[in-house]
Amino acid sequence: MSDIATFTKEHLIAVCRADVAEMSKFLKEGEFSNPSRAALYLRITEIALASLMAESVLDRDQVRLEHAQWSQATFGNVGPVGPLKHLSKEAMEAAAKPNDLSEWADMQFLLWDAQRRAGITDEQITQAMIEKLEVNKARQWPEPKDGEPRLHIKEQSQPPVPEA
Repeated sequence: MSDIATFTKEHLIAVCRADVAEMSKFLKEGEFSNPSRAALYLRITEIALASLMAESVLDRDQVRLEHAQWSQATFGNVGPVGPLKHLSKEAMEAAAKPNDLSEWADMQFLLWDAQRRAGITDEQITQAMIEKLEVNKARQWPEPKDGEPRLHIKEQSQPPVPEA
């Protein structure tokens, strides 16, 4: 557990999630001597977690909206290709300085901008991510090597058998 000086909102969310899971399990199994009090604590923790999560989403949504307004006013009606090309440059900068949060912010802004300019919704991205994760899970991958990309192992196609 972190001390109070380094305890972040993310830590609190993680603790609340773990507590909700544990309390839910114990309530189902009848592990509490006072189930009604435990149910009340569970509900309070669920409300706190929902509040923490909503606050994070609102902050992120507000930044996203402000960025979209600024980008549209600054760059006008251009397509997604420019932001995507710029994203590759920022990714290389982040690779050189992986702890520099400003580089990560640049990448997120450019990804949001390209997505918006392409007319792709968050729901479409989420669905594509669900589908792609299943594809990636089914693929074979080489051993990890720090600092190097890991590309999936492509199946070798069988050469055609000559007819006799």
